[in-house]
Amino acid sequence: MKKNRLFELSAPMGITGELGSGAGSFVSKYLAAHYQKLAKLEEDLQRLPESEEFFFLQTDNSFNAFTFIPWILKQKKVRHLYATTYSINQKVIMSLMGFHRQGLVDEITLLVSDSLIKRVPATADLLAAMSREYPNVKVLFAWVHAKVALLETNEDHYVIEGSGNWSENAYYEQYTFANCKGLFEFRKKLILEAEIRYRAEGGINRKL
Repeated sequence: MKKNRLFELSAPMGITGELGSGAGSFVSKYLAAHYQKLAKLEEDLQRLPESEEFFFLQTDNSFNAFTFIPWILKQKKVRHLYATTYSINQKVIMSLMGFHRQGLVDEITLLVSDSLIKRVPATADLLAAMSREYPNVKVLFAWVHAKVALLETNEDHYVIEGSGNWSENAYYEQYTFANCKGLFEFRKKLILEAEIRYRAEGGINRKL
């Protein structure tokens, strides 16, 4: 079985959401499991990052970047989930609706590449239907290739960013998993200040 590699970097002294000058401790660990298996993700990653702590992840096995979300939701209730991705599949959309119905996520804001509307129209239509059914779910489309997920809880500000989409991915991907309010607010601007081309309204993705 191929292995995943996890690099864990503790926050250097002096970091409070901005770059610091300290040299943090560095630990490397091999993960002998596939992240797509949620039970193995729990076993191998072991814990969520603490405040101002960053995990650097690298894999040579394909797994869906969305795998992080249900793992976090098993441990924390999320007030607002923000995410931007180039691609998303219908299974992920159905999971998001389920999490919202169960009260695990209060609000969802998705920014997706507008190319999805022509590339995978059935998936784009499902996003529009989700937005119509749930008032606290906002779906936006822009010329975007960024891949970031932000999860705000009562105490934490989780940031997951890297090369993987919320769909099928390549074998070689990299991710950063952090708990940092400063980075959270910075990346949130990427989503909220994007030039929106389409918006899901009334079950239709309307061009603006």
